Amino acid sequence: MKIIVISGSAHANGASTYLADRFIAGSTAAGHQVERYNVVDHQTNFVMVAENEDPIPQDDDGAQLLNKVVAADLVVLVTPVYYYAMSSLLKTVIDRFYEVNEELKQADKRIMMMATAYDSDEHVFDSMKINYRQLVNYLGWHDAGTVWDHGALTHPQIDQYGQQAYNLGARLRD
Repeated sequence: MKIIVISGSAHANGASTYLADRFIAGSTAAGHQVERYNVVDHQTNFVMVAENEDPIPQDDDGAQLLNKVVAADLVVLVTPVYYYAMSSLLKTVIDRFYEVNEELKQADKRIMMMATAYDSDEHVFDSMKINYRQLVNYLGWHDAGTVWDHGALTHPQIDQYGQQAYNLGARLRD
């Protein structure tokens, strides 16, 4: 299976990166082809739309990523929570899906979401869960699983959620 892991964290060694690393380790061990795209390492402009609703091509790395998303069987979104939502880095990438919207909506793909929050309140992910479900439904993709890491900077919880991420990757079937 071809997998693209899109990480929307600005922290190279943060909790979101840890979850992405653990998922990649599990899916690689299961024999899947995994590519990682750290949004912070690339120039990804906002989606721009002409008056006729056509996307305006951008001179950035976004087209490269969109090609990877179109080619992937599974898209994994990884993000920290900022103000009860995904990071603006990740949201910018998702908005760019508009450029290949019809292609993505016709595709038989799977999607996952992994999110981390410093806050241990179980409701910190409520709005993200709604947004994720709406994205899955809109695209018509199949939800392949989620990891919602409450209290991301505390141990042993980070290890517990890291194991969940690893297991999601290791149990994937084509």
